[in-house]
Amino acid sequence: MSIAGRVEEIAAEFEGEISLAAKDLGTGETIGLHPARKCATASVIKLPILVHALLLAEEGLLDLDAPLELKESDKTPGSGILTLLSAGLRITKRDACVLMTALSDNTATNMLLDGVGIEPVNERMRALGLRDTLLFRKVFSTGKPVSAANHKYGLGVTTPRDMLRLLCAIHAGEVGSEETSARIRSILGRQQHRDSIPRLLPSGVKFQGKSGAIDAARNDVGIVTLEDGREIAMAIFCQKIPRPLWTSDNPGHLAIARLAREVIRHFAPDAALPA
Repeated sequence: MSIAGRVEEIAAEFEGEISLAAKDLGTGETIGLHPARKCATASVIKLPILVHALLLAEEGLLDLDAPLELKESDKTPGSGILTLLSAGLRITKRDACVLMTALSDNTATNMLLDGVGIEPVNERMRALGLRDTLLFRKVFSTGKPVSAANHKYGLGVTTPRDMLRLLCAIHAGEVGSEETSARIRSILGRQQHRDSIPRLLPSGVKFQGKSGAIDAARNDVGIVTLEDGREIAMAIFCQKIPRPLWTSDNPGHLAIARLAREVIRHFAPDAALPA
C-alpha cells in the first residue's frame, strides 16, 4: 500500500479529524493529508512563542539571563511545574523558555508573554511566512473571547503546513542566525512529553519537538533524526476527539504514533522500526 493509502487508512479508523504534513529534510519529498486545514494548536503554539523570544534575544531586545520572579498571581493551571513551587522563586527568561517547551509549563509561558506580548508573536510568524498561525491570548486567560476564531480554536490556530514550514526553516538555520536556530532545536530536544511522535520509535532516534493537548485534540510537531543521521520533519494534528481521555492511551496519541512510524517507513524503508 502507498504511504497515502496507509495514512488515509489510519485517518479513517480515527474518530475525529487528522491533518498531517511531513518532509524528508534530505530529499525534499513531502507527504500531506489536509495540510492546510486550520487546527486548534493547544500548546503547539508555544513553539512560535519560543521562536519569537529567541529572535528577540538575537536582536538584543530580550536578555535571556534576566530574572523572573514567580508570584502567586502568576500561577496558571494545567501543565508544568511552576504552579507547584513557592512564590518568590527566581528563574531566568532562558529557564522559562525551557520550561515552556520541555514541560509545556503554562505559568512559564504566561510569564514570558508578559514581557514579549501576544501580537508581536503573531507579527513574527507573519514575517516568517506563516499565514495561518495566530496566538489569541495567554494560557487560561479569563474574559470573553476577543473573536470568533478565539472562541473556535482556543489558545491559538495553525495548520500542519505552517508548522512544517517553521520546522524546515529552523532546520535550515534560517530562523535568525544559524546559532539561534540551533538554540531552538536544542530546547526542542529537551522535550519530556513523548506519547505521540516518538512513542513507537527506537531509543536511538532523536526527537526535537513540541506537543499540545486539550480535551478534543492531540498534536505533535518536530524533527526526527534517525540513527544514521537522516532527518524528517512532521506536524500531525488530531482534532475533534469525541471523548476526553487524559492518559497516554488517548486515541490521538496512538494515531500520531502510528502515523509517524508510517511516515518514517516511507522516507527510510531500511530503518529498524517496531512492527
